[in-house]
Amino acid sequence: MNCDDIRALLAARADGELGAADSLRMETHLGTCSACTDVATRHDAVVRTLRQGLRAPALYMKAPASLSERVLHTVRAEAQAKAGARPQASPVRARPRAESPWQRLAGWFTTPTRGLGLGLGAGTLAAVALGVGVLVGRPDTVALTAHDITASHVRALLGARETDVLSSDRHTVKPWFNGRIDYAPPVTDLATRGFPLIGGRLDYIDGRPVAVLVYRSAQHPVDLYVRPEAGADTEPALRTERGYQLLHWRNAGMGYWAITDASADVVQAFARAVRGS
Repeated sequence: MNCDDIRALLAARADGELGAADSLRMETHLGTCSACTDVATRHDAVVRTLRQGLRAPALYMKAPASLSERVLHTVRAEAQAKAGARPQASPVRARPRAESPWQRLAGWFTTPTRGLGLGLGAGTLAAVALGVGVLVGRPDTVALTAHDITASHVRALLGARETDVLSSDRHTVKPWFNGRIDYAPPVTDLATRGFPLIGGRLDYIDGRPVAVLVYRSAQHPVDLYVRPEAGADTEPALRTERGYQLLHWRNAGMGYWAITDASADVVQAFARAVRGS
């Protein structure tokens, strides 16, 4: 890749749309070209600022309770006008109290003689989309974190900084994090399960230092990012980012992200080993 190629792909890199091969070529170029590195650093800073801004709760407001009723009335009025009928004066038809406004709206669209079958106008559809978007629109913070972890993993592999502490002894790796982060990550030797411990390092995810435990499966590095994470325990959820396989789960107040360039079967087996199952 030349400089023009790199700069043209910065947006795709930020959106996690590059494949593993292109990601490696880009990071290799950035490691040798100070001009492109400067451009990429400034680009990443802008993207990071935007992501942090999008996570601000102040950007999102819960829609008023009356919104669903107004949307429902607008849908019915336009549908009846299309059919040549007089709109009802009351915006809400009497229904059993156990049925929510959004359930009634869904029922309206799925009734064969109503809704879309009568040809709703663009204005009505826009109102419906706006109402639903206001209520359920949220930034996908899991996707943003997955993107950051993938970028961190690639940087570590290409930057010759896979580990800060190189040791297969968990009693050496775990104490190394003392004083460097404000929590103690659980460190397990998984050699008997086919995933020997290589060491550990610190990285920054979502603006804070995070413990990364480095394992290996045959010739494939497997990084395990561990950090405090609020919420109930969850089962591992698989996703793919730039050709890398990631698994995320929560257990006992800790969030775990495993990432590797190996197959999904490998990262799932690794997660089972970490969880002791």
